[in-house]
Amino acid sequence: MPTQEEDVTEETAPNRAARRSKKPAAGGRATLDLLRNKSPRQKEITLAIPGEDGDIEATFLFRSIGAKEWELLVTKHKPTPAQRADGQPFNVDTFPPALLSRVCVDPALTESDWAEIWVSPDWNRGEISDFYQQAVDLCTTGFDIPFNESA
Repeated sequence: MPTQEEDVTEETAPNRAARRSKKPAAGGRATLDLLRNKSPRQKEITLAIPGEDGDIEATFLFRSIGAKEWELLVTKHKPTPAQRADGQPFNVDTFPPALLSRVCVDPALTESDWAEIWVSPDWNRGEISDFYQQAVDLCTTGFDIPFNESA
């Protein structure tokens, strides 16, 4: 007899999509099924890229990664001894391109592509840092849960 975990693993993508579309009634309680099938956060980023004939608007689709993938990515990109001494939790040169390659799903750029952009003389630190910060915020922002006065 398959376990619940096996059932979820064997489920087809269309079935998962159908289950994700089910919403609790207005004001209804959350269900385990709803929590298991929460869609990842997404955000479209529009960037005005300077060009010879003026700015060119380009869009990027960012999709958050899960907490486990975040932790694995941080672990994979350990800080150098100097960075560790400065209190950095990850390698500040390799983690940002790796994160951007996971979070930016359209266009799909590789980690090498993002590493090239990260050190490009055409991108100033503020521009690339703002772009990276969008990815961090998408992956680390929690729910907006208002305080409840009833206890």
